[in-house]
Amino acid sequence: MAEAAQLYYASHFTQAQIAQRMGVSRSNVSRMLKEARAQGMIEIRIHPPLRTVLDLQEELVSRLGLHECRVLATFDRDSRHLEPTDTVTHVAALGARYLRENISEGDIVGLGWGRSVHRVVNNRFLREVKNATVVQAMGSIGGSIPEFDGVATTARLASVLGASAHYLHAPMLVTEAAVRNGLLRDPHIRKTLEVARQADTIVSSVGTPGREHGQYLTGYLDDADLDYIRAQGAVGDICGTYYARDGSLIPLEMNERSIAIGSEGLLNVPNRIGVSSGPEKPEASIGAARSDLINVLITDEDTARKMLDILDGE
Repeated sequence: MAEAAQLYYASHFTQAQIAQRMGVSRSNVSRMLKEARAQGMIEIRIHPPLRTVLDLQEELVSRLGLHECRVLATFDRDSRHLEPTDTVTHVAALGARYLRENISEGDIVGLGWGRSVHRVVNNRFLREVKNATVVQAMGSIGGSIPEFDGVATTARLASVLGASAHYLHAPMLVTEAAVRNGLLRDPHIRKTLEVARQADTIVSSVGTPGREHGQYLTGYLDDADLDYIRAQGAVGDICGTYYARDGSLIPLEMNERSIAIGSEGLLNVPNRIGVSSGPEKPEASIGAARSDLINVLITDEDTARKMLDILDGE
């Protein structure tokens, strides 16, 4: 039995090859392998690349009032069973798997933009959904950086799901409130935002007001703008809506110049998924959950533990 098991599982012989080598029938080899497993001679271990940490998930749900949470277990970089991919990519894959499991025929899926969302929509976990609709929930900030191109991100997800798409052909941030009001009178822009407010699910990155923010990288915000935003107590944003760590929304002047679904629209979406990973994200993730702008958090183990450290400190 041990010889048959060694040849089959370690040396990758077929059962027919083992039978010929050992001078027995193929059915005898099959019976030996079954008996070896029954006697505990064979142990099979599965190393899934998207392992989650149940206790951290349950604690974050309990302490932050989330509907659901997925926490990616720390990646074993010494494992020969997995590709050495960065944590952000694995978290996005976890987000894509959650999205796949929680959208149904006829659903409307709203999208923000950002690095995490870009990785989610380009993940192989997603598959076609009958009669689905994908809608862009916030304006774009330039096509020079793919992660922040809302139109391209929406088109990608629609293609993967085999869904129809509604695009928001407008910038995320304009120079004056009057310009925003004028754009909102456009029938196509107005229709897209109406569809976004009817979404069953929305997927967004958990943003932070720093130099890694898309609006900063594309020139819509400068250092003075970031200082102003942080001075008002903002620790993060969901689809352009800024909030404090206690979850209160921050009434910034730029809100009057933003073209997006807005906080009222977000809160009406039943399934609000926030994808968050990185050392700058724990405080922003806490605020996002407390604000109720997200009710599902997809994150990694390091971020989750730092979130709990902050909560313990409070």
